[in-house]
Amino acid sequence: MSSLPADGFVAANGIRLHYRRWFPTGPVSNLPPILLLHGLASAARIWDLVAPLLAERGYVVTALDQRGHGESDKPDTGYDFATIVDDDTTVVEALGIQRPIAVGHSWGAGVALQYAATYADQTTALVMIDGGVNQLSLRPGWSREQAMKDLAPPRFAGTARDTFLSYIRSGPLGQQWTSQLEDIMLHIVQLRDDGTVAPRLDFENHLQVIGAMWDQPTFDLYRQLRCPAKVVLAEQKPTSETQEAFLQMRLQGLARVQELYPALRVVRMADTIHDIPLQRPAELAEEIVNYTPLSS
Repeated sequence: MSSLPADGFVAANGIRLHYRRWFPTGPVSNLPPILLLHGLASAARIWDLVAPLLAERGYVVTALDQRGHGESDKPDTGYDFATIVDDDTTVVEALGIQRPIAVGHSWGAGVALQYAATYADQTTALVMIDGGVNQLSLRPGWSREQAMKDLAPPRFAGTARDTFLSYIRSGPLGQQWTSQLEDIMLHIVQLRDDGTVAPRLDFENHLQVIGAMWDQPTFDLYRQLRCPAKVVLAEQKPTSETQEAFLQMRLQGLARVQELYPALRVVRMADTIHDIPLQRPAELAEEIVNYTPLSS
């Protein structure tokens, strides 16, 4: 069994960063701690279904609200990967997290990859969830400016709470909707006093992250890894030319990554949406802890 999560804040680089932790209720084990990093415009609460399952297995689990997200401070600068990793490292050190399993979802997979590359000898394992296998700057026909235009987030501030929830419930998550899932979604966004929602990540800060994604030398980071690494991919049949193009780009990126880091394990989850932590929490928890140490 796991305890209820404990929330707190750590000062880092002049801002306050929020974290959420789960502890096993049984005896202290020698299992490595787990660090969970959310995706772009998401928050620590996306791990609320996965983290308790990990704690039940005896792991100490920490999920962060990274700069600009969730309950953490939202400065106007500092959205490059180096600063984000420095933020996260400050929290890791403040909480006494040693040699974590670094887990990242989507953009957070890129953060986790950079963390594991930066702290190659201090990372037990790396798990990238539906991210971390593409280098945006190598996409044919794209420029940095085009990427920031094409990947700009929708402006949904002012959407009624119930309208926002109905949009989510009309998709695959509606088949497993619960009050807890509703609570998670309403905490990832900002619920305003007038009954409408808005993103917690400011539009301009979101664009800064996209620019940082363009600048990240993703493939080079794999050359620096020294730990077991796994990528968990959500797979759905493409229904448009855009989705087909994205799939082909991901396959090409994955092939390149496997050349650079042959030890990479690839797990494919069929009929699964991008938000794997919400749709497949039990299967994902199993994949996070199922890693094989590299041969010495």
